[in-house]
Amino acid sequence: MNRSRTYLDPNQDADRPRLPRRAVVAAGVGASVLAVGAAALAVRRLRADDSVRTGPVAGPSEAPTAPTTSAGCPSSSDLRFDTALTAADGHQVPYSVSLPADYADGCSTYPVLYALHGRDESNATFLDDAESVRAAVRDGALADAVIVTADSNRDGRWEGRYDTDFVDELIPHVERTYRVTPGPAHRLLVGFSMGGHGAFRFALEHPQDFAAVWSVDGAMARSPEDYLEFLDRVRAVYPGDPQLRLVGGNLNGDRVEQVVDLFRQNGIDFPYERLPLEHEFPLFVEADRRAGWPTLRWMNQRLGTTD
Repeated sequence: MNRSRTYLDPNQDADRPRLPRRAVVAAGVGASVLAVGAAALAVRRLRADDSVRTGPVAGPSEAPTAPTTSAGCPSSSDLRFDTALTAADGHQVPYSVSLPADYADGCSTYPVLYALHGRDESNATFLDDAESVRAAVRDGALADAVIVTADSNRDGRWEGRYDTDFVDELIPHVERTYRVTPGPAHRLLVGFSMGGHGAFRFALEHPQDFAAVWSVDGAMARSPEDYLEFLDRVRAVYPGDPQLRLVGGNLNGDRVEQVVDLFRQNGIDFPYERLPLEHEFPLFVEADRRAGWPTLRWMNQRLGTTD
């Protein structure tokens, strides 16, 4: 279901072309989430009946009280929303959330699947694409999960501040705020395009922070040698059983292969495949479905295996 959403990005480079994708909404609120400043309308969709409701965003001093289930567990009446957290230094860190359909029905906890967007996108624009992995849940290939899309300001390359925001701010916030099972063993990470580079880089830089990582048609660094700064760290964690898989498509396959070949030359053989697919994340998810979900089944099997 397509929805019209508005997303304000004051740091957007006016000269940078935008992809003709869905417009974005700012800001809904979930269970005990810190409120986003600035007025906007939150678009909320209940997965159970695909209905749409709208409501005002809470101001900084009026954070909503999280509802509870009949068993007294923190819950949420909204299954899909865009919001933000306030980082330690006071700046806002946008993110979006898609909750399992039965999130409000009990006290279950869930793993988290974090999804990183590509260039010229945001956490809000990428949420629709990230939700395509729920087809694997319906087919029994993947445990139901809380899906969280992070933000890298459209062209932040998931480096610098956007590395810190994701690892040091967003992940702890999600584990404090939502009914998720905490810890690396219950975190999955996927990234597409620029986010594929980000997912790959996080897997190298923070190899013990995720149970499994899938880098999809990553817009890798133009100098593959840049990643070798993490080589010793990878060797210490990945021997024989890397928790990272990569796939390349028509746009970035050559760049991905250069990186994979470089690490192979240095003794690290990452599982990799090349598919003749155009540069759209759902196409890679659909290809995995047609093949019997080998990648998402592998990610599911990795849950609970990381210390």
